[in-house]
Amino acid sequence: MLRRAVSAFLLCFAVFLASGVETAELLGDAGAESGKTEVRKPETPEKKDQTVSDIDRILSGQEALPVLNEEKIAENMHERFAKMRRWLDREKDALLTFLIASGISILIGAGLAFGIRRLISYNDAQKRKMRWQFIAALSGPLILMVVSGVIFLFLLPVLHSLPELYPLDARLFFTWLTLLAAWAGFQLITLFDLKMRAFAKRPDNNLDALMIDITRKLLKITLAVVTVFFIGQSIFQLNITTLLAGAGVAGLAVAFASRETLSNFFGTLVIILDRPFRIGDRVRIGEVDGIVQTVGMRSTRILTANESLFSIPNSRIAEVPVENISNCGVIRYSFVLGLVYGTTADQMEQAMQLLHGIADNFKGQDAPAYKPRIFFEALGSSALNIRIIMWLKTTSYVVEERLRTEVNLAIVRKFTEAGLSLAFTTVTNNLTGSIQLLPPPAPSGAAGAAKQG
Repeated sequence: MLRRAVSAFLLCFAVFLASGVETAELLGDAGAESGKTEVRKPETPEKKDQTVSDIDRILSGQEALPVLNEEKIAENMHERFAKMRRWLDREKDALLTFLIASGISILIGAGLAFGIRRLISYNDAQKRKMRWQFIAALSGPLILMVVSGVIFLFLLPVLHSLPELYPLDARLFFTWLTLLAAWAGFQLITLFDLKMRAFAKRPDNNLDALMIDITRKLLKITLAVVTVFFIGQSIFQLNITTLLAGAGVAGLAVAFASRETLSNFFGTLVIILDRPFRIGDRVRIGEVDGIVQTVGMRSTRILTANESLFSIPNSRIAEVPVENISNCGVIRYSFVLGLVYGTTADQMEQAMQLLHGIADNFKGQDAPAYKPRIFFEALGSSALNIRIIMWLKTTSYVVEERLRTEVNLAIVRKFTEAGLSLAFTTVTNNLTGSIQLLPPPAPSGAAGAAKQG
């Protein structure tokens, strides 16, 4: 029963190799009969013209299409299957060995992958050592390489009997090995990225997440380009130099048409080299104030306080001033407080002392460079203005809003207790001169009667 099943599978497998089998059979028959290679003469121009003219006559309707002979078709199919059966009888031992070896190697590879995964799962993810991470990254590609090599090794005797298919299969096999090697390289780059990110979190280093992210992207792009060039140049024998020369000419036109893209790319290089901010920093670029989420090859994404995500082109970031709020660890809070014009000079001094009591060392000791500055700014149009400049010790939106609320409530309480009146916009009109706004009163008594008479 098993032998019949194997024979049926071999028959189905041989259908896919029919073209190669037929070619090999024909070559073998010709070599056995004459031992000479027949050189096919090129067709003469007269014969080509005759063929073209026949086709033209058929298309024009002058001649009918040749009728297919069912007997010849059946005979041809019978001959093909006969050749296929002869090839199966000749190569059945090699095919059976190939199938058995392939099945055993696949089972062994699956068992190794399962065992390695179980060994890795026994280790906690946070305590996993470097060697286990290295094994987890390379076990998949290496196992597939070994299994593919064993399968191809046992397939070689079969392929040698099919000379038309052997070169193509060999190229596909080495292309598959190259792709597996590239996969292993991508796994190593990912492992390197994880280690560098863990190192960047340490306080005693000069790396940041931005440099690591850009380095990872460049390494992956480089590995992908090298893999494609290697497959084209070494395996499929393509002339990559000629292709690159042609691509260089076309690249000039593409570069001219995509000036903005190139300027954004160079803006990315400026961000990498100058490092005005890191991933997670709070920055202010123009009117955008937010947290840096990602830095790509074209733009930088910033999340603002109202949860809007802005994508700013890197070329613009390289040209405009960038304020890194997280670099100093504090946020500048500047506002003007107005008192009514009836406030005396002594009361103005008292108000500034109260403000110093609120702002000085607010929520912690003030650094020398960030001492609060409070001064009588100007005699405004409707108020006596006091300018307050202080720094809140946070870079978080939520904490900043809470600290501003505490400062404003403290000012209202202190000024209310001291009897100081905060000003609002008012307009006072003073009228002078003998301007009569109401009509004169009506005359009374005799004078009024005389005027009426």
